[in-house]
Amino acid sequence: MNKKKKNLDSNRIVKQCAFCNRTFYAKRNTATYCSDSCKVKFSIRKRTTPQWYNHDPNEGKKLPPGTITSWEMPEDKLVLRGNKASIIAKLSELVSEEQLLQEKEYIEKLKPYSESSDWTVSAFQILTEENFMEVFRIFLDDNKLYVWPWGKDNEKPFC
Repeated sequence: MNKKKKNLDSNRIVKQCAFCNRTFYAKRNTATYCSDSCKVKFSIRKRTTPQWYNHDPNEGKKLPPGTITSWEMPEDKLVLRGNKASIIAKLSELVSEEQLLQEKEYIEKLKPYSESSDWTVSAFQILTEENFMEVFRIFLDDNKLYVWPWGKDNEKPFC
């Protein structure tokens, strides 16, 4: 007779849901969603939200499951992912102090993409002489800063 007793706590792994960002206990390392409903909602959102200009900037690139990407910026242009304070600190290095004060107002008003499901109210673009930048608010305390220097692959609009 086999008297093995499973210890549930040692078999579970703490993960974060790729859709709602909730912490959950998974039985496998490959779990990405906290529930079937989150998995279905993510799938529906992915199918029903077309890219602007019918162009996917991350086409052909392998991204981790559950990665929420920008509509216009490729994921390899990601400079910083963090809270609002760290994003503003990094922006202070890239833009002038006057411009930062103006842009900061718009950054404060961004709604999390996890709640709005709309890139237009969750992302803000900043144009400078050297860079095309975007601040994208994914969750309440999770933001992304993309920086794309103007070059041959990205036309400079100020010339």
